[in-house]
Amino acid sequence: MTALNSNPLVSVVIETITLREHASKQPLIDQLERTLNAVERQTYPRERIEIIVVLDDAVDAGVADELQRNHPSISIARALESNYFAAKNAGARLAGGSIVALLDGDCQPSLDWLEMLVRCFEPDVAVVVGATRYAGGSLTARTFSVPDFANVCADRTGAATGVMLNNTAFRREILLSHPLDSRIRRNGGCYLLYHQLHAEGVRMIYEPSANVTHGLDVRGLGFVRKHFDRGYDGVSVYRFDDRSVLRGTALFRRFGGLALFPITARRIVLDWIRLARERRQIGLALLALPYYDAVAVGTRMIELAGGLAAVVATRSRR
Repeated sequence: MTALNSNPLVSVVIETITLREHASKQPLIDQLERTLNAVERQTYPRERIEIIVVLDDAVDAGVADELQRNHPSISIARALESNYFAAKNAGARLAGGSIVALLDGDCQPSLDWLEMLVRCFEPDVAVVVGATRYAGGSLTARTFSVPDFANVCADRTGAATGVMLNNTAFRREILLSHPLDSRIRRNGGCYLLYHQLHAEGVRMIYEPSANVTHGLDVRGLGFVRKHFDRGYDGVSVYRFDDRSVLRGTALFRRFGGLALFPITARRIVLDWIRLARERRQIGLALLALPYYDAVAVGTRMIELAGGLAAVVATRSRR
């Protein structure tokens, strides 16, 4: 990989599907304003930022025109299907920057977000992952920021332990040569991509200073839906893992739904180990560990239920 210029052109790709999934009374354009304003106010040189908003046929035809009237400098990418991963791919294809930073439409980056990401691109670095937490200081936000985002942190070498497609920057050629699998409904594509890149020895690092605040989409029983869907979609990830880069793929393909039980048990143990080992990095007090250990069990069991439901649904369609 080649060294980057001091201020390379960065393409920020913002999908809109996330906003539409979490129904709001606000028009889509109004919901996007916070994200667009935060990107336009970055400390990184504005003339070196290309903003791409991805729309698909499910979006009202007039939205693109209104967006460009309000924000003349943005570009519009068209996705061929209403799928989260297809939207990311469409934005990457249109991107002109040597760095492509992925951001969700319900996320608000800190003002130095891009600056923190770009500074980490040493010649051998291909991917830089930032830190994400839910918006606000409520117990719900603090609690579910841990199972939903804190699984991605730095190992002892500084390497990222995962990627989050709402807050990760890629060298453009890496993203184009590893398109996200749009056969996956919504969850698990980032997990699969991380393991594909890891298997190839691609260097991915974690930068905790590149902060993004995620919209709080787990209010009430929203966390149940979110983790159920993660489990449901995770079954398709095993089915589409053609290179078997995931540890559980061979087990699932051999034993089907029964494999989800040992897979879930292993994940819970790994969650506990990570919480204990990385609690300072995550920002947890020692006395809080039993609480978050229990949360990890609860969310993983919901994911197990979602996975089993996916297995049953697949059999019923045959």
